[in-house]
Amino acid sequence: MMKLRYLLWLLLISPFFLVSPMSPAMAEPAAITNFSHRICSLADHAEASPEEILKLRSAFDCGSDKLAKNTDMLWMIADIGDLQKDMAEPVMRFRAARQGAVTLHSIYPDGSSQTKLYDQAEMTARWRSPYAVALPLVSRDGQHPETVLIGAANPWDPSNWNDIELVDAKDDLALHERGELVSVLVAGLLFAPLLLDFVFFIVMRQRFILYHSLMVVAIVVNHICWSGQIFDLFPAATLVQRSWIAFIALATLAFGGCMLIRSLCNPDKLGKWGAFSLKFVAWSTLVTTTIVMIFAEQLSLTGSLIFHIAYGFMAIVAVGNLLRCAIKGDKMAMLLMMGLSGAGFIAVSRIIRAFGWINDLPIFDFGFYIAILAEVVATSIVVGYRVTAMRRELDDALMVKQGLEDIAYTDELTGVPNRRAFSMAFSKFATLRKNRDQIWALGIIDIDNFKNVNDRHGHDVGDKVLVQVASIMNNHCGHGDYLARFGGEEFAILISGRTTNDVARFAQELVDSCAAHDFSDGEENIGQVTISIGLHLLDRESGGDLETSFRLADKALYDAKRAGRNRIRFASPNKPELIAA
Repeated sequence: MMKLRYLLWLLLISPFFLVSPMSPAMAEPAAITNFSHRICSLADHAEASPEEILKLRSAFDCGSDKLAKNTDMLWMIADIGDLQKDMAEPVMRFRAARQGAVTLHSIYPDGSSQTKLYDQAEMTARWRSPYAVALPLVSRDGQHPETVLIGAANPWDPSNWNDIELVDAKDDLALHERGELVSVLVAGLLFAPLLLDFVFFIVMRQRFILYHSLMVVAIVVNHICWSGQIFDLFPAATLVQRSWIAFIALATLAFGGCMLIRSLCNPDKLGKWGAFSLKFVAWSTLVTTTIVMIFAEQLSLTGSLIFHIAYGFMAIVAVGNLLRCAIKGDKMAMLLMMGLSGAGFIAVSRIIRAFGWINDLPIFDFGFYIAILAEVVATSIVVGYRVTAMRRELDDALMVKQGLEDIAYTDELTGVPNRRAFSMAFSKFATLRKNRDQIWALGIIDIDNFKNVNDRHGHDVGDKVLVQVASIMNNHCGHGDYLARFGGEEFAILISGRTTNDVARFAQELVDSCAAHDFSDGEENIGQVTISIGLHLLDRESGGDLETSFRLADKALYDAKRAGRNRIRFASPNKPELIAA
């Protein structure tokens, strides 16, 4: 089990070493200029033309709440002429979200203008990994646009436009290629925990493994959506559909995470209300997200706020319960807190950003996937730790169970099976009797004149004699033979052989071995100790019941005693022609 744990750690951590050599190249900065601080906004006027909107420039809002607008149409304007001097082919990049068509109206230094409408299909074709759309700013007569007017129809979350960038076309392509490479690597790495979960579930069919698998699957789906890989897999997919799938996957991730915490935390430390609160926020987040996505166009900015409030509440409940359990000494809660800390910090930061309480930073987006990947690795290790711990507990329980069974089915004095064990072994004879080439017999063994040994030498010496007799007979038993002590000086044995003579020969060897053994014990001269055996051949078809077979073998034993002891006898009705001398 220790080797398995080290293997899990190596399997989960090794991909990071494969990725790390590529990091410097991927971290090479491109010439990117963010001009979000320059934009001013105007809500509504969906039916107006760009020329008509330009006449309303004095009405544009340039304040801190310029993007906090609940609108069917968001107009944004910015002067960017000085930002393109060193760019051969300027491209405008913005964070892609659930929205309709985008109108791009370019105004050139000579006063001319050009309008381009980008629908869902065109924006999908211009997707840039990990989560941006790149629209070219077309030059005219060698001039770049002096001013751009952007119209975003049905913006679900206008705050996404807080990240509008200018970048040269070659740098845009380089960023896209690097982003795709990272996205593919991340997606590939996320499948390793799924494989581990599959192995874990085969070994330990526990519900918390399924919750973790649900989390990983949701992360994979969410990542495929936000990275743009969904457009490679499903070319007909739209931005709205991608948004739908991504947010439902995110809600599923939250659901799985809350239920995982609920399953792994100590129930006594979590408490009834803690368990209830986690289950409540798990389902409420999933339901809220679904409702918000269904009515996204009607709710617009309100829907975004509801969405982030739901996730904020979920985060508070999850972290609160983890913290409370960790303070109470729950090791699993401590491990989960460490595993979820990075993703939790980024997620909370993004929620706060959505409310406009902090400025936008690239780490909120790029860092999210790094944190998610780390979270998957960390929680996989936590799940693996829990599985190995449960496996150890199961092994310990099985050892205790086996020990109790050994006590229950073993004769304490001689170490051979007891009467209870022999009864169970006899019942299994029914599965073996169909072998037509095998002869089976039940033997009842009794130590001759054993009462005299106890009377003359004491019970301690008598016990030693019992142990030695049992050892002698047990050493002669081979595969298919089964010896047990029935009580006192009486033993029972199941004997197997190819022929009836094989059975008789084996029984006679037991008698001869005991008679030839020196039972002297120090100063005690015990003398010769002999045994007598009564045998009953078992019917190969029916096997016979134990009570009847025992009675017949016991009668044969009585015949052996009456004939002088130290010998064997077959039950006469069973095999009258084979009465051994």
